[in-house]
Amino acid sequence: MMRQIALCRAEVAVAGRAVYMNRFPALPSAVQTRNLLNVGLRKPGDNSSKDVVPKPMVRQAPAPSRDDWWGRDAGSAMQTLHPSASLLEKREAQAEATAILPEVMELARFAEQLKTGTCELPATHDTADTISFAESGMTPAQCREVITAGMATMAMHVESRVTAALGEAFYTIGPGGEELMACAGVQLQSTDATALHYRHLATQMARALQSKTMDEVLLDRARGHVVSSLDPVGGGVHCSLGGGAHDFIVTSTLASQGPPAVGRAIGAGLARHLGVDTPFPRNFVSFVSCGDGSVNNAHFLAAINTAEYAKFRSFKCPTVFCITDNDLCISLRGHGWLTKGWLKKLRMPLFDCDGGNMADVWKATGDAIGEARSSGGPAMLVLKNIPRRFGHAATDRQAAYLSADEIAAASQNNPLAGACAQSVEAGVFTYP
Repeated sequence: MMRQIALCRAEVAVAGRAVYMNRFPALPSAVQTRNLLNVGLRKPGDNSSKDVVPKPMVRQAPAPSRDDWWGRDAGSAMQTLHPSASLLEKREAQAEATAILPEVMELARFAEQLKTGTCELPATHDTADTISFAESGMTPAQCREVITAGMATMAMHVESRVTAALGEAFYTIGPGGEELMACAGVQLQSTDATALHYRHLATQMARALQSKTMDEVLLDRARGHVVSSLDPVGGGVHCSLGGGAHDFIVTSTLASQGPPAVGRAIGAGLARHLGVDTPFPRNFVSFVSCGDGSVNNAHFLAAINTAEYAKFRSFKCPTVFCITDNDLCISLRGHGWLTKGWLKKLRMPLFDCDGGNMADVWKATGDAIGEARSSGGPAMLVLKNIPRRFGHAATDRQAAYLSADEIAAASQNNPLAGACAQSVEAGVFTYP
């Protein structure tokens, strides 16, 4: 028996239609998007279906505030209302408090920039060491896909932070500043394997939007944030990335996804040699990503060494290692180790770019994927100058290791706004 779900369509769902009118996808309003986080968790009425969702546990005592759990400096100081209060009631009761969350304020600023046509081009736009939109090889349709996935990524992150502050969502590690990772999702083939870092939601969004509607993609991710048993990826165990036929599940780990990704790249060729069936076509690429803070992790070092050894022995290992560099590892500074030291040891082709410049990211990403696909060997893709917007998670006490100016600068550095400006200049979009 089909489950009937009353779903309020998020305004961001008009993106797929709006792009064909050369208009920016409208950012979802809080009233519309928040409903995605409050549906699909239970099935009222009909108890005859064998797949009825179990009723959620009802807390008998007043719910603790976030301060009770993590301390006043960890996140919101908003008191949780009675457990029976709906998300809508909580949003209305705490409207003033949620309005001053950094994520909400920056989303409003971005919406105003789109409305007034004041998005600024990336700092590296039209400089000698970067390429133009025309030189990137990105088509207007591909540009629309990247920006649409980026918009969805940003909207879902903001709503997850707001809903967590109200005590209704639990996963708050965010992708803020890494929305242009959608370039990888658009350029990878559907049969390529992915194993994504927990901040690289935009890559998964872009891949998912190639086969699902915006409503479906947002609802799937919303269920992960509230740890619903209906989450198609984690099933209520952990909010994770992956879950597709070729998208391998990765939780909030640093680099444990690295060795299996290399194993898939080598194993597919070995399987064909032995006449064993494999889900991967002959020209597939294994794409694995992480942050710069993971490069010292033993898992990642083992993966890199194995791929380089495979290349040395002339074994096929078509792996793209992608690193986004924000020079932070949760609460530890990177001190420039990735670019000043670590990368100099590589024994594979390196493709780097400015992570805040959509044209640059698109070209480098395509070149790295193309290298691995054509040569059958590993390649390294590095997105530099990535801002980590809004901290590692809602519980992140950034003030303990970053200055107020550093925190503000990262929050206000919006690569998606620069991408919008580039697309307008290229004639892909117009401002409202």
